[in-house]
Order: sequence, then C-alpha cells, then structure tokens
Amino acid sequence: MPATEARSRLHVVLVEPGDSLNVGSVARAMSNLGFANLHLVAPPRYDSERAATTACWATDVLEQAQVHETLAEALAPMQEVVGFTARHGRHRPSHVLLPDWVAGLRERPPVETALMFGPEDTGLRAEHLSACRWLVRIPSAGANPSFNLAQAVLLALSEVSRLDWHRIDELPATDRAREGDLQQLERLVEEAAIRSGFYGKGTPEPLPDLMKRLLRRIEPDTRELPVLLGLFDRINRTLSGRSPVQPLPGEEEGGTE
Repeated sequence: MPATEARSRLHVVLVEPGDSLNVGSVARAMSNLGFANLHLVAPPRYDSERAATTACWATDVLEQAQVHETLAEALAPMQEVVGFTARHGRHRPSHVLLPDWVAGLRERPPVETALMFGPEDTGLRAEHLSACRWLVRIPSAGANPSFNLAQAVLLALSEVSRLDWHRIDELPATDRAREGDLQQLERLVEEAAIRSGFYGKGTPEPLPDLMKRLLRRIEPDTRELPVLLGLFDRINRTLSGRSPVQPLPGEEEGGTE
C-alpha cells in the first residue's frame, strides 16, 4: 500500500495508554495499513521492549513514535483533531459515525490530522474533548459499544484506507491554523471572558468548553488567525487598563450620557 503525501498527514495519538502490549498492537495495525505517525501522550508505564512483542513487523513504527509529556504538546502542530469515543453526554458535541466522517475527507484538502484515542479504562475525558473538531463513533452493537484500543485504531484506519489518497493529494493545499496557535487564541479569549465578567461566579460549567469547540469550528487560516490574536490581545490590554478605551464615532471621549 503506497504512502502518499495526504496519508502521511494522519497521526495516531494515544492519550495515556496504560498497556505497552496495546501500544505494540496499535503499531502493528498502523503498519498493516501503511501509516507511520504514532504519538504517545504521558504513557504511565511505557516499555518499548514489551510493546515490540505484539508489534511483530512494526517495530519501525515504535522506534519512530514520539512521546509527549502533555496533550497540548502533541497536538500543537496539528490542524485538525478528531476524537474517537462512544460516550454521549448532555454537554458533549454530537457524534459523527466513522463512515460519514471518512466520506467528508474525500472533498477536503489534506491537513495535519490527529486521530485521538483515550486511555483504555476511561476513554477520552472532558479535558481532551475540547481540542476536538470532530467526535467520531465507530459503529457497533448497542449492547457492547466499546472496542479494545488496538481494535478501534484498526477499524478507523481500515475505513480511512478506502479513500483514493492519490486523488486527495491533488486537492489544493490549505493553510489552516495549527492547534498550537489555536491554543494561544483560546487563552486570549478566556482571559477576555474573565476580565469582562463573561466568565465568573455562576458561569455554566460547559460554557468554556463550548467556546473552545466554537473556535475550532470557524477553522481560521494562517492569515485570519493573527487578526483574531491581535483583536483579543487589544481587548485584554484595554480591559486591564494598559490601552485606552476608544470612543465610538459620534461619542464624546468621556463616554455617553
């Protein structure tokens, strides 16, 4: 299965994987289907030699795997983050079924995309989901919706592999902002919300995560993001008294009656 530029932009991100044998099985599934970018986020007991026992002919994937201390570090270079979870919740974004999400990739320019899978015991938690542009559910029987970690990665990549990657390579490139820059915007927006009193005592708990998902849905590119960063930086400077409040046209400098 030949590698293409678009395929090389897909990254499997395992958040806090607890069993090195599972990591090896994930590497094997990736190698079976021609994917090579593996990221491990804060693995508590990772043993590369133990992982190699289940990786079989995929030890090259393990050797090239990147280990990150934090999720923010792992996602910083990504332009899109996709979380795989079967859990529903009142304040979680709605799921997209795996085949439907993959179908949408056919007409979208390839970007650096993280396919994120949570810990074996808990799955992705609330603090992980705020970084996701999409939440994807792998179809399953209702009585048993949860897959083993390696199974989930294999099923996801198998579906993705059905795409005509050479055709996707021909789509025009996109300059969408990366996750690290979106995190900077996120911090400025949160600061403005706190300084202005939009966030404070009595703020509904889901509101900050909703705001984070909103920022990712607008998908600013590398020309638009500096404008947003500049705007919220100026708002924060004004709210903190470091910059003067400018009157609206027709208003007196001291304000309106």
